[in-house]
Amino acid sequence: MIIDKTIDLVQNLLDDKKIPTPEISNAVLGLGYTGVELEFRGSNNEIGVAYTLPELFKNGSCTKINFAGVLTDRAVQELLNWGKNPLSLERIIGIATLNALSQFYIHNYRTQYTFLTEDLFHYFNLNEDTKVTFIGLIKPMIKKMAQTTKNIVIIEKNLEFSGEFKDFTLRRNINNLDQEELDTDILICTGTSLINNTLEHILEAFENKAKFKCFIGPSASMIPDILFEEGIDLVGGMKFENSAKTFKVLQEAGGTKFFKKYAQKYNIIKQS
Repeated sequence: MIIDKTIDLVQNLLDDKKIPTPEISNAVLGLGYTGVELEFRGSNNEIGVAYTLPELFKNGSCTKINFAGVLTDRAVQELLNWGKNPLSLERIIGIATLNALSQFYIHNYRTQYTFLTEDLFHYFNLNEDTKVTFIGLIKPMIKKMAQTTKNIVIIEKNLEFSGEFKDFTLRRNINNLDQEELDTDILICTGTSLINNTLEHILEAFENKAKFKCFIGPSASMIPDILFEEGIDLVGGMKFENSAKTFKVLQEAGGTKFFKKYAQKYNIIKQS
């Protein structure tokens, strides 16, 4: 699986000292996003986040995890490997840890990657005939693209579709798409598709259907190597620059709308 291979890659980088072993300085399981902050000796702290799936809080117990109060005392390798677990709060923490470790490597070994230097929408070079398929209801991006093209397909399992999206093709599952609807110029997946174990199925369904595949969002802020090997063309994430303000947002159940001001977005293109 993509997540397992990516975690193994990061573990190898830790073993080879290309990523120094950090301490876990902070961890928050927010209602919107989960965040993990890592303290690297002699370097800046790094933050990784992952979307906290709402259904993971629906058990009847008042205690949601059995490691509350001692999470930061654990080894970073343990939290990292939680990302291989079945869907659970541990898995969310593991992916947030993966993203924090990835930030150290990505931005300390920048020359290994090709960063997009122009605006993402300019890079897409959209026109009125461009077909864009979204896996996930990424409202700001959809609204901006809709200024150029109305040929938009949105697949969203949980969130309600408001009237502003009524002119687009709306589906609850990619299995509800016919062969013609699967054909697309640009496929955009959120990091949630990796969290809920649907990314491989999505890539298989669109393997010969999507001309350009993107994996973006705060939860997608991981080393892109395995994603590129599996067919993704662009990985877009966030590097956080203000840990105190970011964690205040997470603690108060805030999401991307509120913490994006404390981060810099970036996009990495697959090298041809």
